[in-house]
Amino acid sequence: MWTKAIALLRRLLPAAAGISLLATVSYAQAPPTSTPPIPLSEARVWFYRDASTYDSQEQPYILMNGAIVALSQPRGSFYIDVKPGFYHVTVQQYLNAPEEAANVNLLPGQQVYLKIVSLTNCIAGGNRRASEFSRPCFYVWTIPEQVAQAEVAHTPFYGGK
Repeated sequence: MWTKAIALLRRLLPAAAGISLLATVSYAQAPPTSTPPIPLSEARVWFYRDASTYDSQEQPYILMNGAIVALSQPRGSFYIDVKPGFYHVTVQQYLNAPEEAANVNLLPGQQVYLKIVSLTNCIAGGNRRASEFSRPCFYVWTIPEQVAQAEVAHTPFYGGK
């Protein structure tokens, strides 16, 4: 009886490991070594988060000039191509403060990198006898291209649009 069970497990385990590896690989792509060129009449905005275990795992919306453009993943990078112009970039959250946003004025063919940074217990309250609560705050930082490219290379790539 045990011999048959062990033989069956030996046949099934490699297949299960392969399926689990395939699921992990298909979840997020490796960072691109090259991306399509920026369309002539557009600019490219990269967003990324290299969140650690202590950062918020929430996935707030990213807004450009008040319109939702994407969902911020706790780890990962992606880009969007937009029309040139001025953009006020924010992340949906409980507070709205000027230091939490970024302003970018994009020219045709320009590329900019915006890092989403979180502070886990930005808003906290309550007491131990009653209920305690905490809310994260998110910040949008403009990062120099060389620094950002090195950081993006270590994050899963979620594609471009």
